[in-house]
Amino acid sequence: MIDKSKRIIRPTIALEDAPTLKGKKIYFDSIAEMLTVRANEIPDDHHVYYYDEVIPYSLTNDRANKVANYLRKKGVVKGDTVSVMILNSPEIYYTMFGAQKLGAIAGAINYMLRGPEIAYVLEDSKPKVAFVGSEYMEEFSKGWQLSRHKPIVVEVVTGIEHDSRIAERNLKSILDEYSSEECLVAQSLDDPFMLLYSSGTTGMPKGILLSNKNEFSVCRDLVKLGAYKPKDVMMIILPMFHTNPLCCFTYPIIYQGLTACIRKTFSPSDFWPSIIRYGVNILMAVPAMYAYVFNIADPEVIDYDKLKLRYAFAGSAPIPVDLVRGFKEKFGVGIIDGYGLTEATGASALSFNVPENWTSVGIPLEEQEIEIMDDVNTILPYGQRGEICIKGEAVMTGYLNKPEATAETIVDGWLHTGDMGHMDENGYLYISGRKKEMINRGGENIYPREIEIPLEKHPKIAEVSVIGAADPALGERVRACIVLAEGAEMTKDEVKEYLKDKIAKYKIPEHVEFMKEFPRNPTGKILKQELKKMFD
Repeated sequence: MIDKSKRIIRPTIALEDAPTLKGKKIYFDSIAEMLTVRANEIPDDHHVYYYDEVIPYSLTNDRANKVANYLRKKGVVKGDTVSVMILNSPEIYYTMFGAQKLGAIAGAINYMLRGPEIAYVLEDSKPKVAFVGSEYMEEFSKGWQLSRHKPIVVEVVTGIEHDSRIAERNLKSILDEYSSEECLVAQSLDDPFMLLYSSGTTGMPKGILLSNKNEFSVCRDLVKLGAYKPKDVMMIILPMFHTNPLCCFTYPIIYQGLTACIRKTFSPSDFWPSIIRYGVNILMAVPAMYAYVFNIADPEVIDYDKLKLRYAFAGSAPIPVDLVRGFKEKFGVGIIDGYGLTEATGASALSFNVPENWTSVGIPLEEQEIEIMDDVNTILPYGQRGEICIKGEAVMTGYLNKPEATAETIVDGWLHTGDMGHMDENGYLYISGRKKEMINRGGENIYPREIEIPLEKHPKIAEVSVIGAADPALGERVRACIVLAEGAEMTKDEVKEYLKDKIAKYKIPEHVEFMKEFPRNPTGKILKQELKKMFD
């Protein structure tokens, strides 16, 4: 029996006492209802800053209703899927909420996908309508032509020229012609409202169904942190087909009646100017983005009298300790690490509001349980490595069209994440890496993070990724792939010598590769399977 008495209890506030929820409705049956209510409660409050546009809550709601009226005319009903493949912009809200008002499922399509991958998503999710940005029409057309399922296509015109002719009409004409009459249909907490696809780095992507209940659990948990103030501005720079800008920012922002500052893409040179211009208080980025900013931005040009940034959250990939400390020293802003995945609606643990513990991703959010389990689903003692498992209302409904995969992933209510880690007696969670990334060297299990963490501390090393290298004798050996800091020089022997007194001998990489850059997904996560292929 695991003694949980020493685990830290995160200080939280009651929803009724949260300053951002004062005078607002707290409980809803659906995410779409939440937007409808907020638009009536605070119609003139700023919902979105998008470059020179200022969009109040009432306008977002009106435009969503116009889209919903169009979709209804096209036969979209509760339970249908409506896909969205648009570069970061308010149009994502109009189209997604338009679908969700009818009880349809908003399906986000990764705009980095190519034709055959798009065809797979179309055939798997079978959307009735797809909203596609001009930037992606040509590639989407290739997928549309390859797919046996062909949804109605609406173009979101952005001025990018292309030769595709598959769109029935464009979004602007819908917003110009259709009524903003309220379209909200009755829904339940268990109804799915969103479909997000996994990255597919270990096979074909899986569609992850999230319910209203899943999302509201995360909304409540983030409010309970006590991190937010009325009128806060939260900046979205990650791609808006990803779980974080949607599940951890978009919906919690509306839940609290706050403002989203949407940027099309991440730009290191635009980072501080946009934060100051829009009075951003909270943002979320991945470690690679913080590293870029840290390396190129001059703190002397920041007008600190106008800087309102309080919290900078990090996720999606491990963040080096030295980057966290360096960012704080250079810019005066602390980076808050966390852990989450799409199957648990984006957020499960945060190092917010707990004593500093640099190598931990924090403790679980209040409405989620996290335990470390072995291969037979037994909870392991403190300090022992195993699979990170999560239980709570944030755990997904399941994988679309994949009941067997769902049953393998959710066992007795516990989501088996495929991530490896351990927990200390205080309840702090530590990440070791992906279960499938574990290196088996002659029967010894080696977790990449055990090697990456000490290497990240070396001043000559900017980034490191450790992978397994196939070996006929031992099964696998250790390969360290390293991107050096600008102007730095280092030898393979120097790397090995540096590690001698820091990790066990069998963990020291036999192979050391110096690289200019790593293959990444659109959110900045290093694609270790692609990295492995480079050396096969």
